[in-house]
Amino acid sequence: MKKILLSSLVLAAVFSGCGGSSSCCKDAPVVNAVGIPPVATITGIEDQTIIQLGQSVTVNGIASSDRDGTVVAYKWMVDGKEVSTDKTPTFTFNTPGDHEVCLTVTDNDNNPSANTECKTITVLGENTNTPVLPTAVIDLSNDSDLSAYSLHTFSCANSHDNDNLGSGDEIVECKWDIQSYAIDENGNEVPYRNCTEDVMSGHDIHVCPKAYKIVAKLTVTDNDGQTATATKEYFTNK
Repeated sequence: MKKILLSSLVLAAVFSGCGGSSSCCKDAPVVNAVGIPPVATITGIEDQTIIQLGQSVTVNGIASSDRDGTVVAYKWMVDGKEVSTDKTPTFTFNTPGDHEVCLTVTDNDNNPSANTECKTITVLGENTNTPVLPTAVIDLSNDSDLSAYSLHTFSCANSHDNDNLGSGDEIVECKWDIQSYAIDENGNEVPYRNCTEDVMSGHDIHVCPKAYKIVAKLTVTDNDGQTATATKEYFTNK
């Protein structure tokens, strides 16, 4: 009797998803996994990317995916014209203005992608007055523990040139201004020690026991002579 009761409970649980009736499930769609289309995805560039006239851009379709198989074919379009079937083609833009780069893919079941992925690239003309500025990024090692006498390293390595899709586009100079501050006997903030020379020489800085704040200013220059500045404040563990 117990076994019969247990099996009845199991059957009740199985059908409970349909509210105790099979009629509500009869119209549920049946998914044929073989027919699932792939999804096209472009990497290598961001949407609204800005480049210079004559600059080359390499795009990548490797992030495209297929839930029930593999992506086997790629079709790249630039301004509505098919230009490549490579997985990672390189395009050179010799006309100023906005250009649309699109990708469709096909899977091993010969299903075309459910979407067309597109990115817009803006090509600046030879006489454009619009500069492409770099981005200055300040990093400080172990910045969560600025205790007295602790050693830390400032870095500009994550700064980047925003037209760096072409060869040679890079940050060529980092200039630092590192100033620590203390509180005097009247409770006023006063300059304490300047660490600029240490950082520019590639040395670590140590947190002086009287310092309560360190202000870092970074100016970066790219190979086109464009500059950008960032400033960060760090408070010591006093």
